[in-house]
Amino acid sequence: MVDREVEDTLREIRERVLSESTHAVAESRPAADVQGLATSAGNGAAHLMHADGRAGESLARLQANLATTERAWSRLPPLMSNRRGRTARLELWMKRQIKRAAHWFTWEQVNFNSAVHHALGDVRDALGDTRETLTMQGHALAQAQSDIAALHASLRDSLEHLRSESEADRARASELRARLAAAESRFDSRLAELRRALDAGVEQLRAEQRAHTDGLRAERDARIHAREEQFQNEMRERVEHLLEEQRVCFKQLSLEAGESAAMQERARRQIEARLEALEKERLEQ
Repeated sequence: MVDREVEDTLREIRERVLSESTHAVAESRPAADVQGLATSAGNGAAHLMHADGRAGESLARLQANLATTERAWSRLPPLMSNRRGRTARLELWMKRQIKRAAHWFTWEQVNFNSAVHHALGDVRDALGDTRETLTMQGHALAQAQSDIAALHASLRDSLEHLRSESEADRARASELRARLAAAESRFDSRLAELRRALDAGVEQLRAEQRAHTDGLRAERDARIHAREEQFQNEMRERVEHLLEEQRVCFKQLSLEAGESAAMQERARRQIEARLEALEKERLEQ
């Protein structure tokens, strides 16, 4: 009777272990498409929690099996008889003789029962340790998932900030180009006005020279020449002053345009560097 119980128990344990192993292999197979690092960490945590639940069920069933093996792991079944009187004594005497004759076989069975019982106890302890390990790994994966989500949000905010800065830099560069074009247009218009004023002044001086009399031509020519030179010097100074102001304005606009281009390039490099760092972290995870 005890041998049949032990055999049934071992068969049941073997079938359960095989079925649970097949189920665990089927569930642990990775999906074909992974939808990101944070989703993978969450699936891993859920898988570990599910495995922890299966380990608890296995421990409960193993404890129930240990209750069966505990009854026969260190002793033989007692000698009993359902008869009375001499028949019972004769039956017990025959059983004792048979027990002595088969002592080596029965104690081998006891030793086997003892080994099975202790092996099941070791398996129970190992499953308990495995359950604790799975629980700790589940908590660690949950923490890693929250950290990855926070890092993802931080990187997304940084990218949005860099994009806004890049848009502002582009708008500023466009504004500087418009200002430069407007300054060039104003310079051209003012230069044309100065040329027209110079031409008008020269024509006016020539008219005054022709209006003077021949007797005063030399004096008039000298005065006109002096006034013409003075006027030309003044106009030249004004033109040079305007040209100098324009050159300074062009230099300032050129410097601002260069700074804007440098800031835009630096922002682009920062965005590319952060994107590459994010890609590396995803690959490492």
